[in-house]
Amino acid sequence: MRAVLPVGRGKVVVAEVDEVEPGPGEVVIEVAAYSLNRGETFQLENPRDGWRPGKDVAGRVIRTIPDGPSVGTRVVAHVPHSGWAERVTVPLTQLAVLPDAVSLEQAAALPLAGLTALRLVRTAGAVIGRRILVTGASGGVGHYFTELAAAAGASITAVVSSPARGARLLELGAETLVAEASAADGTFDLVFESVGGDGLPIALSKVRPRGRLIWFGQVSRQPARLDFFTMFDGPENATIEHFHYTDGDDAADLATLVRLVAAGRLHPELGRIEDWSRTGDVLDDLRDRRIRGNAVLTLSTEETPMNDPKTVVTKYVEAVAAGDLATIRASFAPDVVWTYPGDLPLSGEWKGRETVADEFLGAVAGKLFTPGAPVTITLTNALADGDQVFAEWTAQATARSGGAYSNRCGAVFTVRDGAIVAVREYLDTDHARRVLFPETSMP
Repeated sequence: MRAVLPVGRGKVVVAEVDEVEPGPGEVVIEVAAYSLNRGETFQLENPRDGWRPGKDVAGRVIRTIPDGPSVGTRVVAHVPHSGWAERVTVPLTQLAVLPDAVSLEQAAALPLAGLTALRLVRTAGAVIGRRILVTGASGGVGHYFTELAAAAGASITAVVSSPARGARLLELGAETLVAEASAADGTFDLVFESVGGDGLPIALSKVRPRGRLIWFGQVSRQPARLDFFTMFDGPENATIEHFHYTDGDDAADLATLVRLVAAGRLHPELGRIEDWSRTGDVLDDLRDRRIRGNAVLTLSTEETPMNDPKTVVTKYVEAVAAGDLATIRASFAPDVVWTYPGDLPLSGEWKGRETVADEFLGAVAGKLFTPGAPVTITLTNALADGDQVFAEWTAQATARSGGAYSNRCGAVFTVRDGAIVAVREYLDTDHARRVLFPETSMP
């Protein structure tokens, strides 16, 4: 089988390795997608002999054990290493089954970052009404933690390098963005620190008396130096806690993350999705902080080619159902044309990837439905004939007007070279008018 191997300082290559053989209590997964983490870029700088990278994987079970999931079951797993490969062995204690509502790309982005964020929130305890400062917040952990803690009632201030890298955090519940911890207003009940070096004492200065600083990373790669006497300037009697994400039940916590994603309460931020042949390039971008959120690499198979029209459309509809903006955008060709029926404000031809994704689809999600309320999209059928796919789905949501939107939709998708180039949608336009555009309806 093929796997990603380290070849020199920070470099990797896809090469042939020995086939995996499961041990006691292990199943074999055919990997469909895996996620990259910053910690793995550090390990690749000086890899151990025989070590292969990869902690976060999603795919299908191809060999199982009596108590394990059946062959063909979609799963997500958190493994110690060697996950960037066509196949990997996983103990039952480190995997969770995926429902149809969670895509393999979303699942691959969950394990390390999601487990870290979930366990950080647990470490914090009750956060409702607490002021929290998060440094290095634009990565995968920061996005998950912000959404989970904000939903639990915390007031989040996120430290990010630029407004663009923090925009999504505001959508997920952060109240304030700052470019550096020293610019944060006031003091905080809790500070979550992941930079280290000179950043840690600055973050500590923002802790209120008897508050807590939870130290969960050191991306600067520099040790921190603390002065005992500066504690009297603000964080008097504060507590500094070291945090390691491995303290927990992987299977149970992965199942919790999957449940939250399926329910629309947690949204993986897929900053980059690429074929696994580009792992080296994506690692470089991750090191240079050119990726916001998680980076996911996908593996194509002969059974289900990545550019198969039906697969492309199915993945697109699943991405819409999950609110997976990165996959939605990546599904379209740059010159895509979407034709919407009737004489509604949305009717007509929408041309170009940005126009379709941001103005047409963005208008539906951002302007017509109640913010924060669930939008349920369910794919009911997909039929393919050459490069054309007819898909049917149901859409249910609450309109801004308060009305219940429940429509059955269909569309003919044209797919070429793995991208959607044209869509002709059909739906009950009268229902859409009455619920979404009541001001245009006849009395």
